[in-house]
Amino acid sequence: MTHQSAAFPAHRLCDKSHFRVVYVTFFFVRQVWRCLAGYKVITRRTVSSAAVGMRQGNRMIIKRFLLGLLLLGGSALSVADTAKWVLVTDRDGIQVYRQDDDSSRLKTFRGVGLVPVADFNAIGALMDDYEAVASFMHMVSEIRDLHRASPYQRDVYVTTRLPWPVKDRDAPLRVTFYQEPDSYDLVMPFSLNPEVFPEQSDYVRMPQMEGYYRFEPLSPGEVKVTIEVILDPGGAIPAWLANIILRDIPYFSLRRLRRVVNMPRFQGISHGYYQTPKSWQEPEEKREVANASAATRAPSAPR
Repeated sequence: MTHQSAAFPAHRLCDKSHFRVVYVTFFFVRQVWRCLAGYKVITRRTVSSAAVGMRQGNRMIIKRFLLGLLLLGGSALSVADTAKWVLVTDRDGIQVYRQDDDSSRLKTFRGVGLVPVADFNAIGALMDDYEAVASFMHMVSEIRDLHRASPYQRDVYVTTRLPWPVKDRDAPLRVTFYQEPDSYDLVMPFSLNPEVFPEQSDYVRMPQMEGYYRFEPLSPGEVKVTIEVILDPGGAIPAWLANIILRDIPYFSLRRLRRVVNMPRFQGISHGYYQTPKSWQEPEEKREVANASAATRAPSAPR
């Protein structure tokens, strides 16, 4: 398996930046068109010194607009990359962050929490069980298996259960999987894949949804879990209600994950498509003895 980069494009241009880039692009294209029109006029006549000067002037205009467009694009990307995560809630050892404003349709949230995990292989066993994933993902009513090319790539169909009077949403997703070779992190990126499932009359199709799960093994028995999602919910949702939903989804999902991942039916399953950290492979009794030895103070030196 080829390991992908751990970086996830979590930052997106805000709506204003998008508008700015589109506007300047349109203005630039218009100016180029005018310059090209000037070239056509020149080619119909005898090339004179004035015509040569006009062509040089047009070239200079094009160069300036190209430079301005590049600088503007770099400025917009810089603003997006330096956007700060705002802490929304911090309770029960779970932190939820948001990276958007109330006026933007594009919502970005991240949940981070420590999850006790008795068996590292239980993570894969759980994430392969879509019914179980839907049970711990807050406001998700169903995850349907559409196609599984391999453990590293699969297509699923997700439906939500949102509070009244908001209409439920749906999203066909392409889910991939990889493991970081050095840290043993398990990463599951997902993104909208609308071609694999048609729109349904009972649901509002989300026009954009992407994100990832990251399971970062710490000391044996403890995993840092990150859930990050960027989405446009589509349709009409009041901003205040959307913010409540986005705050609750990562928080309650991580809380339920703590309970579900340690269920007996997910323990002791060897699936073989990712590796267990070496420190987790030691027998539990040996780890307990090592931890007890580390916690015992050394005797003081005799005087």
